[in-house]
Amino acid sequence: MRRDPSPAREPLPPMARRAAFAGFVGTFIEYYDFALYGVLTVYFAPLFFPSDNPSTSLLTGLAVFGAGFVARPVGGILFGRFGDRYGRRNALVLSVLLMGACSTLVAVLPTYETIGVLAPILLVVLRLGQGVSAGSEMLGSITYVLESVPRSRRVLMASLTPMGAMMGGSLSSIVAAILAGTLGSEAMESYGWRIAFLIAGPLTLLALVIRSRLEDSPEFAEVVAHREVVRTPLREVLVRHRRNLLIAGGIAMAANGAPNVAIWFTSYLVGERDIPGEQVFLATALTGIPMALLSPLSGRLTDRFGQRRVLVGVLCGYLVVSFPVLHLISTASGVLQLALVMGVFGSLGALVQAPAFTYIAEHFPARVRYTGANFGQNIGTVFGSGIAPFVAALLVAATGSTLSPGIWIVAVCLIAFAALSLRGVHYVAGVTDTGSEAGPTPKPADA
Repeated sequence: MRRDPSPAREPLPPMARRAAFAGFVGTFIEYYDFALYGVLTVYFAPLFFPSDNPSTSLLTGLAVFGAGFVARPVGGILFGRFGDRYGRRNALVLSVLLMGACSTLVAVLPTYETIGVLAPILLVVLRLGQGVSAGSEMLGSITYVLESVPRSRRVLMASLTPMGAMMGGSLSSIVAAILAGTLGSEAMESYGWRIAFLIAGPLTLLALVIRSRLEDSPEFAEVVAHREVVRTPLREVLVRHRRNLLIAGGIAMAANGAPNVAIWFTSYLVGERDIPGEQVFLATALTGIPMALLSPLSGRLTDRFGQRRVLVGVLCGYLVVSFPVLHLISTASGVLQLALVMGVFGSLGALVQAPAFTYIAEHFPARVRYTGANFGQNIGTVFGSGIAPFVAALLVAATGSTLSPGIWIVAVCLIAFAALSLRGVHYVAGVTDTGSEAGPTPKPADA
């Protein structure tokens, strides 16, 4: 007698496919916009933060890059409340609209030479706007996908969201490489960087079209149907889910803080080693797309072995390879060598995000998941991701050694290990494999 197909092999419902695709496209576009600042800082920082010392301009520009991360908890609170009260779809539409508007305005922003001190002030304001938007994008999209797909493939399908973010970041490097190779350094410093930001306009329109056609997740629909919508979701998170908030913040420090040291790579290679920008950007682009494809592999492994086990394995990988990679960053030359070094480091960033971000999201029940996941992740992001390239540059400036950023990587990994040792309540998200809606299911943390 023929056996019924296993749930993992059943075709995905149309809504599940649309949710996964929207998560991919949305984060692809948002993180193209968000990553451009870090990629192009070496070109436009002197225009907004003029100084006799180029390193001072660069450090100031990187500090403003970090300001975007400082704003992320605000975005997590604002969009989290909106998503938990008025629906995931509406929050996702607003977040991509804000990001696109800020990026497009950066493209036309006058420099210090034209309007004086107002130029860096406006740049900071727009960067803060980008941070508010990014503060809800990743975990908001993952929340929507988790709540819309079968449980047996929840992490695999959710992994398309960080894959989109990585590909969007790679696109920013590809665009920068093309522009730098075509226009040259002088033109890039004058106006070339603006072209990359202008591309944000049509990309944002594409994301708006896709997201505006979505329906809300079945789990949120259940929350509404049972009249469980929370009036003050942040208050409930802070009162009833403090331990899970600590877990989320600690894991986010490593999941974002370790990979973002790679942003310092670009500034160091172009600014300190004088390697042509087009070579560095091309090496980053060559590694970005292949590494992003590791995200679904991570999602499949996580669905099979559990989030905690995969996370521990990837964090141990950082402890093993970080110092050799940092040594090679100071000696590697040529596109292929740089691509190999960046690829080794980038592969860990691709593997860590799916288990980390879904683990964070599922530590909050559906009625406050959008707020709790975003707020918890962004606390860790502020103290991890946002300052990572600045701390790396500061450590190298203070010690004279390119190995010194490894101290930072080890520190955030140890914090994540401590967070994983805490036991919180794990709410498995998603619809059942037969397609019916699933309410929040508390389970032990090692799910």
